[in-house]
Amino acid sequence: RWAGLRPGTPDGAPILGRPAESPEGLFLALGHYRNGVLLAPETAEKLTSLILEGENASALGAFSPGRFEPR
Repeated sequence: RWAGLRPGTPDGAPILGRPAESPEGLFLALGHYRNGVLLAPETAEKLTSLILEGENASALGAFSPGRFEPR
């Protein structure tokens, strides 16, 4: 059997960036739901800038891996 899973997040926005207290070099790009193919180029561009150029992580704040953690 085949299953085409479309993992999403509670707020509908993908998770992009480096989680707090994660191993060095771990970056996440997941939870795009049904828009994965459409958002892939922009996701790749943003994560490439974050990884290679140290782009300010706050630029991806709305997609932060920590946004679901209790405050």
